[in-house]
Amino acid sequence: MNNINIAKGTTAVHSAPATVQLNKKGIYMVSFSGSITPTAAGTVSVQLAKDNVAQLGVLSESAATTTGPVSLSFETLVQVKEDNTCCCNTAPTTIQLINTG
Repeated sequence: MNNINIAKGTTAVHSAPATVQLNKKGIYMVSFSGSITPTAAGTVSVQLAKDNVAQLGVLSESAATTTGPVSLSFETLVQVKEDNTCCCNTAPTTIQLINTG
């Protein structure tokens, strides 16, 4: 989860590995597409978290073997409410990709 592509500017900022900071109010389209190579057979999954809270229904999972990569993806809308603006003292909204399986 090291490659995050976002437009330049201060509205959305890549602030840490697998983390994006949303600094202005609005509705954002978030897309995730990744390839994961598991170390053991089982279920692999990635979930979106908003301000450290896992978002219900924004999860991609797949059964995996140890023989090759598994593709995961999802797309969702994320709302940033009125109190988040880039020039005020309130904390921005943070979205993260969490390895959940």
